[in-house]
Amino acid sequence: MAFYIEMNKLSDSDDHVDYSFGRDSNTGIIRLDKISESIVILKECPLDTTGKWSERAAMKLARLWSSGELPDKTQWAS
Repeated sequence: MAFYIEMNKLSDSDDHVDYSFGRDSNTGIIRLDKISESIVILKECPLDTTGKWSERAAMKLARLWSSGELPDKTQWAS
């Protein structure tokens, strides 16, 4: 199954960064806690009926964090 998930930075502070993830107006919100390095879904994406979109958004965010990059816009495509 192919995935295309848009991710847009919503906020960035010393403690955490939030991104929307999904497509068009169907978005959820994911947060990376910079202190504990944990990732949580704050709002589920309406298109994510199986949890796969959340998993992929979390993987993308973890990879960005480990590379030291937190761009304003990014995506997951597979």
